[in-house]
Amino acid sequence: MGSSFIVNIPSCLAGTGYKATTIKVALTSINQPGVTDTDDIKSLRDDPTAKVYYAGKFGVLPCRVTRDVIQVNYRDSSFTLNIVLGYQVGTEVCANTKGEYCNRVLQPASFYRVNFFILDENGSPKAYTDWSNPVQTLNVTDVSAIQSGLQRRSGGMVVITVLLSVALFILVVCLPITLILEKKKAP
Repeated sequence: MGSSFIVNIPSCLAGTGYKATTIKVALTSINQPGVTDTDDIKSLRDDPTAKVYYAGKFGVLPCRVTRDVIQVNYRDSSFTLNIVLGYQVGTEVCANTKGEYCNRVLQPASFYRVNFFILDENGSPKAYTDWSNPVQTLNVTDVSAIQSGLQRRSGGMVVITVLLSVALFILVVCLPITLILEKKKAP
């Protein structure tokens, strides 16, 4: 929606000489320079006007284990399917939450960049990702304003698919007829 987005989480992490235990998620608007000096990145709890801030953190689990992030769970009578979507940025109203970090609600129709900082067991930063490409939140402030029906391009694709299907059917029907007529002509 217009106040949050989901980002892919880093792939499987294996540190050399240290054990990666935590990932901090840093966020900045597109107008701010992307910094990698962790002293320049604030918590909204300490500085509510911070331009580059930590939105939250989550634990690094072994690669074969699902991380504690946004998941889609599908349960059936015989199985459960968990799909990891990523980390959702922009989900909290700071005044209503407690904790070290605040994952503040984002502005609609704004551009943001995300960076992941990998910390060791002592909480010291050991590595980081590059700042992401700009991610834009939607210009939607009301759920009912989202258009969920077929859009023009999608409708056009349906028409093209139907026309191509009809043309393929005609070709498949004409091929045996052509072969039969060819056999009748042969001496």
